[in-house]
Amino acid sequence: MKYIDSEITQYWIHFQAGNDESKRVYPPAMIKCYHDDDFILQVNFYPDGKAHPPNHYDAKSKLVYLRYPMSMYAHVIDILRNEKPIYFRYSMALNLGYIRTGKEPVGEGEYDADF
Repeated sequence: MKYIDSEITQYWIHFQAGNDESKRVYPPAMIKCYHDDDFILQVNFYPDGKAHPPNHYDAKSKLVYLRYPMSMYAHVIDILRNEKPIYFRYSMALNLGYIRTGKEPVGEGEYDADF
């Protein structure tokens, strides 16, 4: 099975405003992810409860598109902001992708407390 794997080292966030959905160029919110200067992944977020396009790999640009409901935005941006290293994987055969952290020790929290 063919996979696309890469570390995410940089990102930028894009929110599109406007009331006329038919004239939108992009989804309402997206995160563009990079490995160094290479644009490798676009994470698109769509309104909850509405149909959205399937995940996609564009062979010409070598770009993966992962699509999530808007309710996942806070979770995705949280790991991008607070974890390192971050990776993504995409299965071309299954049209399935995910964003993940690297291995971390159990209990590695910033504010672990003794009770």
